[in-house]
Amino acid sequence: MHVRTKHLMLLFAAFLSLSVAAQNNMGLGRAGSSNDNQSSGSQNGNEEKQSGAVDKNHIDTLRMRLCHIDAILGEKSEAFFDTIPLNFQNNTFPDRLSTIASENTGSFGSPFRSKIHTDQTEKNPFLFMRSYDQWLIAPDEFGFLNTTKPYSNVKYLTTVGNDNTQEEDFSFYFSANPNKYLNIGASYEILYTRGFYSRSATRDKLANLFGNYQSPRYEAFWKLSSNYLENFENGGITDDRYITDPLLMSGGLKEYESTNIPVGLSDARNRIRNQQLFFNQKYNIGFERPDETDTTNTRKLFVPVTSFIHTLLIDRSQKSYLSESADLAYYDSIANIDKSYTADTAALLLVRNTFGISLREGFHDWAKMGITGFMEHDFKKYTQYAPAATLRDSTNAFSRLGSHVKNLIWAGAELSKRQGAVLTYSALGKLCMLGEDVGNFELSGKLNTNFLLWKHPVTLAAGGYIKNLSPDYFLEHYYSNHFSWDNTFRNEYKTQINGLIEIPDLGFTFKAVVENLTNLVYFNNKAVPAQYMGDVQVLTANWLQHLGAGALNWDNNVIYQVSSNQAVLPLPDLAVYSNLYLKGVYSKVLVSQIGVDCRYHTSYYAPAYMPATGQFYSQDEVKIGNYPFMNAYANFHLKRMRFFVMYSHLSRLFATPAYFSAPHYPMNPAIIKVGLSWNFYD
Repeated sequence: MHVRTKHLMLLFAAFLSLSVAAQNNMGLGRAGSSNDNQSSGSQNGNEEKQSGAVDKNHIDTLRMRLCHIDAILGEKSEAFFDTIPLNFQNNTFPDRLSTIASENTGSFGSPFRSKIHTDQTEKNPFLFMRSYDQWLIAPDEFGFLNTTKPYSNVKYLTTVGNDNTQEEDFSFYFSANPNKYLNIGASYEILYTRGFYSRSATRDKLANLFGNYQSPRYEAFWKLSSNYLENFENGGITDDRYITDPLLMSGGLKEYESTNIPVGLSDARNRIRNQQLFFNQKYNIGFERPDETDTTNTRKLFVPVTSFIHTLLIDRSQKSYLSESADLAYYDSIANIDKSYTADTAALLLVRNTFGISLREGFHDWAKMGITGFMEHDFKKYTQYAPAATLRDSTNAFSRLGSHVKNLIWAGAELSKRQGAVLTYSALGKLCMLGEDVGNFELSGKLNTNFLLWKHPVTLAAGGYIKNLSPDYFLEHYYSNHFSWDNTFRNEYKTQINGLIEIPDLGFTFKAVVENLTNLVYFNNKAVPAQYMGDVQVLTANWLQHLGAGALNWDNNVIYQVSSNQAVLPLPDLAVYSNLYLKGVYSKVLVSQIGVDCRYHTSYYAPAYMPATGQFYSQDEVKIGNYPFMNAYANFHLKRMRFFVMYSHLSRLFATPAYFSAPHYPMNPAIIKVGLSWNFYD
């Protein structure tokens, strides 16, 4: 389908929905409301409880319950549907809703790193895939659904105006219950961008098959994922003046066409393949008691007392860096394997089995809290090029592959209190008993309490962790066409304390995090791993505040960060997201949000990006930041549908041109973006 046809379909859908709203207002139809499923980090449905007229006959027959699953022990926690039809337009940026400031190479699906320390993730066990964490859903982030009616969602986001630079994000989600215990579902997302700069296209395909079975005695949750990410690498633009001084570089033109700006690499690309199976099962033993809500006294409820737990995680990840030449000038190094072309590769296979026994909370006289003990076995196979390995193909210099295997045995326990409205807590510890990483340990805990303050509900939370872990194997040993290293690093020792206070009635949330990092391993200004033999302290303070008067609303997210060593761990001192908008409800079914938002952070020596390894590394040559990135948008929510139109990068029209996401990687030019998301409950 040609892109302009797609745009016409979007406009037609918006017009049709507005017509339906008008008919409802004239009494020609029955008003209802629903909300779609676009929330950060997971895909899920929404209960039909948006403000406005509600079809009571429909709501009585629709029940949707969502939960998250702990990736180690499979403990369920309540998850909430995204019922607020605001800020859907933010899904069109690489940041999405996960952070307020990030480094990326410009396109959907491209390498990504948050500039906020507490938002930086290591979700994937494979080092060379962590730059793509943003685009994948970890098992403990996934929303497992149980619903009385089949639920599906279709989402399409795109740019308007230029077929040669178009970005597209299409996703489909389906979930249904064949019976009251079993749920099955599937999701598929395609991220396809041609890129606003030369050689910056991406092609990503993300597929999931998932489900759960929740009976009183036996519970199981599973997710099978297959992910393919292809990212063309341009190495950044060759001269920043194409952005900062376009008059000079273009010979008098006000702006230089982005696709004509010279870039560092002409034939390089990264390919990531990932397959993952997560399966958690639990068998409960306990007793039955009468259901107090049953007036006939015939119905029984099963009360679990002890649970037997098994969790299986299989993750196979492989990265390839391909180039028709060795690009020696760009990398300022000699080729280690072949000077005519590059075909670097590395892979990791992880098989993790966890077995546990849980004494459920409140049913043992000698243990009022929940107690769980577990054993864990990790099998890790690292594969890469090895100079001493056998040459498997005499015509291919890259056929020398070697592997390294780790077998690790961990023992751990968890204490928890999850019942009660006033105070809940949990504490988990694990220790490596056998294997190369013997002596490694992790301790973590969190505490939550709720109370009333002058009739306002208040939430206080605190947590922290202590980690003593060996650096990743690929940080110590790696061999490729452009980089090779062989390091012996000490264990990294990390401690963190965090706290939160939230007063929803006042629209106020404040978070504070203090972290100490000892023997931190990082990528230095040569783009190779190094270890800082000392302590790095990081303080993060985050203030979120909503203000409103009638239809006028103002949301602010302000983050202040301090890093004691900017050369090792560079961070912007201040980052702000501000969103000023008018919100209205028309005919009881159409919710509108019209406004302007802005992202800003102070300038700092932001890490640079290395295409050959896919890693961000320290640099001290150019500062990034001190630029307001603004957007004007109109966002609408009508019954089961959301749609928006946005003029992105509004500030390009008047701000000093210094719009870089990472060193030598500019943000995208000003462009119109549109999007549509539609829910189906049948």
